[in-house]
Amino acid sequence: MGILTKLFGGAEGCREAMRESYQKHVQLARAGKITFFDQSPHSLGLYGALGSRYRALGRPINEAIMWSELTPFLLMDQSDSVEALAEYALFQERPNEARTGWLKDRINLSFRSHHDESVIAATSIALMNEVAWCDLLEPAVLRLIEDQVR
Repeated sequence: MGILTKLFGGAEGCREAMRESYQKHVQLARAGKITFFDQSPHSLGLYGALGSRYRALGRPINEAIMWSELTPFLLMDQSDSVEALAEYALFQERPNEARTGWLKDRINLSFRSHHDESVIAATSIALMNEVAWCDLLEPAVLRLIEDQVR
Protein backbone atom coordinates (compact mmCIF):
# COMPACT_ATOMS: atom_id res chain seq x y z
CA MET A 1 0.00 0.00 0.00
CA GLY A 2 1.19 3.51 -0.81
CA ILE A 3 1.37 6.27 1.78
CA LEU A 4 -1.70 8.07 0.42
CA THR A 5 -3.72 4.85 0.51
CA LYS A 6 -2.64 4.29 4.10
CA LEU A 7 -3.56 7.81 5.12
CA PHE A 8 -6.75 8.16 3.12
CA GLY A 9 -7.57 4.61 1.99
CA GLY A 10 -10.41 3.91 4.33
CA ALA A 11 -10.63 1.76 7.41
CA GLU A 12 -8.35 -1.07 6.34
CA GLY A 13 -5.75 1.37 4.99
CA CYS A 14 -5.55 3.02 8.41
CA ARG A 15 -5.29 -0.31 10.22
CA GLU A 16 -2.60 -1.59 7.88
CA ALA A 17 -0.58 1.61 8.17
CA MET A 18 -0.62 1.29 11.95
CA ARG A 19 0.44 -2.39 11.85
CA GLU A 20 3.30 -1.64 9.46
CA SER A 21 4.44 1.37 11.46
CA TYR A 22 4.42 -0.70 14.64
CA GLN A 23 6.59 -3.38 12.97
CA LYS A 24 9.01 -0.77 11.62
CA HIS A 25 9.46 0.81 15.05
CA VAL A 26 9.88 -2.56 16.76
CA GLN A 27 12.64 -3.45 14.29
CA LEU A 28 14.36 -0.10 14.90
CA ALA A 29 14.15 -0.64 18.66
CA ARG A 30 15.55 -4.17 18.43
CA ALA A 31 18.43 -2.82 16.34
CA GLY A 32 19.11 -0.23 19.04
CA LYS A 33 18.31 2.66 16.71
CA ILE A 34 15.57 4.00 18.96
CA THR A 35 15.54 3.83 22.73
CA PHE A 36 13.68 5.49 25.54
CA PHE A 37 14.82 4.69 29.04
CA ASP A 38 14.01 1.01 29.69
CA GLN A 39 11.07 0.73 27.28
CA SER A 40 10.70 -2.57 25.43
CA PRO A 41 10.72 -2.81 21.64
CA HIS A 42 6.98 -3.50 21.86
CA SER A 43 6.34 -0.29 23.84
CA LEU A 44 8.48 1.70 21.45
CA GLY A 45 6.62 0.14 18.53
CA LEU A 46 3.29 1.29 19.93
CA TYR A 47 4.63 4.76 20.67
CA GLY A 48 6.24 5.05 17.24
CA ALA A 49 3.12 3.90 15.41
CA LEU A 50 0.81 6.34 17.18
CA GLY A 51 3.32 9.18 16.95
CA SER A 52 3.91 8.58 13.25
CA ARG A 53 0.18 8.61 12.58
CA TYR A 54 -0.23 11.87 14.47
CA ARG A 55 2.71 13.45 12.62
CA ALA A 56 1.34 12.32 9.23
CA LEU A 57 -1.98 13.94 10.06
CA GLY A 58 -0.34 17.12 11.34
CA ARG A 59 -1.43 16.58 14.93
CA PRO A 60 0.74 17.94 17.74
CA ILE A 61 2.65 15.39 19.81
CA ASN A 62 3.30 15.72 23.51
CA GLU A 63 5.48 12.91 24.85
CA ALA A 64 3.92 12.75 28.33
CA ILE A 65 0.39 12.72 26.96
CA MET A 66 1.23 10.08 24.36
CA TRP A 67 2.79 7.70 26.89
CA SER A 68 -0.26 8.15 29.11
CA GLU A 69 -2.55 7.68 26.12
CA LEU A 70 -0.82 4.36 25.43
CA THR A 71 -1.52 3.01 28.93
CA PRO A 72 -4.44 0.71 28.08
CA PHE A 73 -2.55 -0.67 25.07
CA LEU A 74 0.58 -1.28 27.16
CA LEU A 75 -1.55 -3.25 29.64
CA MET A 76 -2.92 -5.57 26.92
CA ASP A 77 -1.39 -8.74 25.56
CA GLN A 78 0.98 -7.83 22.76
CA SER A 79 -1.15 -9.27 19.95
CA ASP A 80 -4.29 -7.49 21.17
CA SER A 81 -2.48 -4.21 21.72
CA VAL A 82 -1.34 -3.77 18.13
CA GLU A 83 -4.80 -4.46 16.74
CA ALA A 84 -6.44 -2.30 19.39
CA LEU A 85 -4.07 0.59 18.68
CA ALA A 86 -4.80 0.29 14.96
CA GLU A 87 -8.53 0.38 15.75
CA TYR A 88 -7.98 3.32 18.10
CA ALA A 89 -6.34 5.34 15.32
CA LEU A 90 -9.32 4.53 13.10
CA PHE A 91 -11.74 5.40 15.92
CA GLN A 92 -10.20 8.87 16.10
CA GLU A 93 -10.20 9.44 12.35
CA ARG A 94 -13.31 7.60 11.15
CA PRO A 95 -15.42 6.65 14.16
CA ASN A 96 -18.28 5.35 12.02
CA GLU A 97 -15.95 2.77 10.43
CA ALA A 98 -14.25 1.63 13.63
CA ARG A 99 -15.16 -1.50 15.58
CA THR A 100 -15.97 0.70 18.56
CA GLY A 101 -17.60 -2.00 20.69
CA TRP A 102 -14.60 -4.28 20.30
CA LEU A 103 -12.18 -1.43 21.09
CA LYS A 104 -14.22 -0.38 24.12
CA ASP A 105 -14.17 -3.95 25.44
CA ARG A 106 -10.38 -4.25 25.01
CA ILE A 107 -9.66 -0.91 26.72
CA ASN A 108 -11.95 -1.52 29.68
CA LEU A 109 -10.67 -5.08 30.11
CA SER A 110 -7.09 -3.84 30.13
CA PHE A 111 -7.79 -1.62 33.13
CA ARG A 112 -9.95 -4.17 34.95
CA SER A 113 -7.30 -6.88 34.51
CA HIS A 114 -4.37 -4.94 35.97
CA HIS A 115 -4.08 -3.64 39.46
CA ASP A 116 -0.64 -2.04 39.30
CA GLU A 117 -1.44 1.28 40.94
CA SER A 118 1.53 3.11 39.45
CA VAL A 119 0.62 2.10 35.90
CA ILE A 120 -3.05 2.88 36.26
CA ALA A 121 -2.29 6.16 38.06
CA ALA A 122 -0.22 7.22 35.05
CA THR A 123 -3.47 7.53 33.14
CA SER A 124 -4.25 10.75 35.01
CA ILE A 125 -2.48 12.74 32.27
CA ALA A 126 -4.64 11.05 29.64
CA LEU A 127 -7.79 11.77 31.64
CA MET A 128 -6.85 15.42 32.19
CA ASN A 129 -6.22 15.81 28.47
CA GLU A 130 -9.38 13.90 27.56
CA VAL A 131 -7.71 11.58 25.06
CA ALA A 132 -10.12 9.84 22.72
CA TRP A 133 -10.38 6.57 24.66
CA CYS A 134 -11.76 8.41 27.70
CA ASP A 135 -15.14 8.37 25.93
CA LEU A 136 -14.98 4.56 25.86
CA LEU A 137 -14.47 4.01 29.59
CA GLU A 138 -17.24 2.30 31.49
CA PRO A 139 -18.26 4.15 34.69
CA ALA A 140 -16.89 1.38 36.93
CA VAL A 141 -13.53 1.44 35.15
CA LEU A 142 -13.36 5.22 35.39
CA ARG A 143 -14.00 4.95 39.15
CA LEU A 144 -11.25 2.30 39.42
CA ILE A 145 -8.78 4.61 37.68
CA GLU A 146 -9.83 7.62 39.73
CA ASP A 147 -9.43 5.60 42.95
CA GLN A 148 -5.92 4.53 41.89
CA VAL A 149 -4.97 8.11 41.04
CA ARG A 150 -6.06 9.29 44.49
